Amino acid sequence: MLTGIFPLLVGGVLLAATPPPIPTPPPTPALGTLRQQVRRAKPQLSVSPTLDDYHQSPFQPSEIVERVHRLESDRAWAELCGELALLPDDELELFEDEIRKPDHVRHLSCSPALLIRITAYWKEAERRLATAHPLSGFGTLPSAAISIDTSKDSLLHDGELPAGQIALTFDDGPHATRTPRVLKILSDAGIKATFFEIGRNASAHPEIARQVLAAGHTVGSHTFSHPNLSRIAEPHAETEVESGDASVSLALGLKPGELPFFRFPYGAKTAPEQSFVQKRGNTTVFWNMDSQDWKIRDPHRLFLNVLSELDRAQHGIILFHDIHEQTVIVLPHVLAELRARHMKTVFFVAAPAKPGTPAVVPAWER
Repeated sequence: MLTGIFPLLVGGVLLAATPPPIPTPPPTPALGTLRQQVRRAKPQLSVSPTLDDYHQSPFQPSEIVERVHRLESDRAWAELCGELALLPDDELELFEDEIRKPDHVRHLSCSPALLIRITAYWKEAERRLATAHPLSGFGTLPSAAISIDTSKDSLLHDGELPAGQIALTFDDGPHATRTPRVLKILSDAGIKATFFEIGRNASAHPEIARQVLAAGHTVGSHTFSHPNLSRIAEPHAETEVESGDASVSLALGLKPGELPFFRFPYGAKTAPEQSFVQKRGNTTVFWNMDSQDWKIRDPHRLFLNVLSELDRAQHGIILFHDIHEQTVIVLPHVLAELRARHMKTVFFVAAPAKPGTPAVVPAWER
C-alpha cells in the first residue's frame, strides 16, 4: 500500500490529503518537582518488591541526578544542592554514589559538606550495630573449595551443600573502594568467596578485579550492563552474556570463555539463555538466601535479616553485593555469627582440567 501525502481534487481545488495521525506513546506519569523527586526517593525505593523493580524505579538517585544533568543548568544543580541539604541523613546517604561521581562533584558545590554528613551517618550506624552486637576478635573461618564440573553441572541453587555450609557470593562489583574493603575483611577471616562481576565495572576497575582473583577468590561473569535478560531480545541477551564474559576476562588477563561461572541479573533465567550459557561451558549459580542488602540500608536491620535467612535455610548460597556501604559494615558481624554457629564457608571452583590440558595463568602473572 502506498503511503504519504497525495493531492486531492475537491470542487476544482487541489488540496493536500492529510496523512493519518502517527500514534504517540502513552504519557509518562508525572514524577513531580525536583523537590518531590528527591523526597520521594527513599519511600518509593523502600517498597520495591524486587531488585529489578528497585533498579528500574524513576526515583533511583542516579535517575534523578541524570535528569538534572541533562538540563545543563547551573540553576538546576544549585536547586539539587539545596534539596539534598534538607534531607535527613538516612535519606541523604541514598545519593552518596551520585554525589561522589567526579562528573557531578564539579557541579555540586555542596558535595564536601554533604559527604561529611554521610560519613558521619555511616560511622554512627556502624557504632549502633556494634553496640547491639559487640564484635570481638573471632579468629579465622577457613573456606573449603567445592569443585564443580561445569560440563555436567548446569545449575546451582543451594550448591547441594549440607547443613551448616555456607557459600558467600558477591554481585555487581568491582567497586573502587568497597570491594577492596570486602577483600580485607574476608582475608582477615581466612575466607574465600565467589564474586560475580559486571563487565562494565570490571572494565572501569581492572586493578580491583585482579585483586579479587589474586586473593584466591573465584570470579564469574554477570553480563556487561546488568539487564533483565528475560525482557530483551535473545540476540541482545546473548551479546550481554558474551560481552560481560569478555570484559571481565580481559580485566583479569584471561581469554574470553575461561570464566567457569555465570549468574543471571535478578535471577531472571530464560530457557533459551540458560541453554546458551550452558553451551558456552558455564555453570549458572543462583542462591537460596538473599541478604537483601540492595534494599535494607540500615546495617542493624540488614544483619537481622541475614540472621533470619540463616535460621530459615541453614545452608546454601547467600547473595550479597560488594558495592554497598551497609554490606561492608555488616560483613564482619555476619562472619562472626557463622563462626559462633560453627558453620563452615565454601567457595566454588571449576573441576580440574583433563590431564594434559595446560593451566590457565592470568596474563599479568606470566
